[in-house]
Amino acid sequence: MYEYLRGEVAARGDGATVLEVNGIAYRLACYASTLRKVPPKGPCRLFAHLVVREERMDLFGFADEAERYLFRQLLHVTGVGPAAALGLLSAYEPAVLATHIASGEVALLVRAKGIGKKTAERIVVELRDRLAKGEGPGKPPSAVGVRGDAVLALCSLGLPRPEAEQRVSAVKGDDLPLEEVVRLALR
Repeated sequence: MYEYLRGEVAARGDGATVLEVNGIAYRLACYASTLRKVPPKGPCRLFAHLVVREERMDLFGFADEAERYLFRQLLHVTGVGPAAALGLLSAYEPAVLATHIASGEVALLVRAKGIGKKTAERIVVELRDRLAKGEGPGKPPSAVGVRGDAVLALCSLGLPRPEAEQRVSAVKGDDLPLEEVVRLALR
């Protein structure tokens, strides 16, 4: 229903951002990484996803389309609700989470709040192929493969994900080994 909301940040914290758009204040539940990207005050745009339940409606906000895409994919998994999906996204950056799912790393998924072993296994079974193929619009960038691993390596060295992705995408050559891609991206 909502693609994104653009407005002024009225408040931020406690897992949510309040965005004032044309005199209407919208409360968007956000995970930790998105909250860090939202300015304390001033203009902001958040991609949105509305969850409608019998007793209430919840609006979720994301810094970019890739984050929202992964959230939506997680909601399609039986037994994963918005709280569990946000728990996974709070535990891991979207590209890292997609890599864990695509490579079947159940033990790492269980570390997220609200995710048990059976749910983690279901997430891997239902999403592994979809994320490995990179299906759908707004797919998580650099989720798998050598280039995805290079992005993860650069992030572990302290680079912000957007900068790491930009550096890795600037590296020429499709058949380079991981070490070479990382080395060239650090130049």
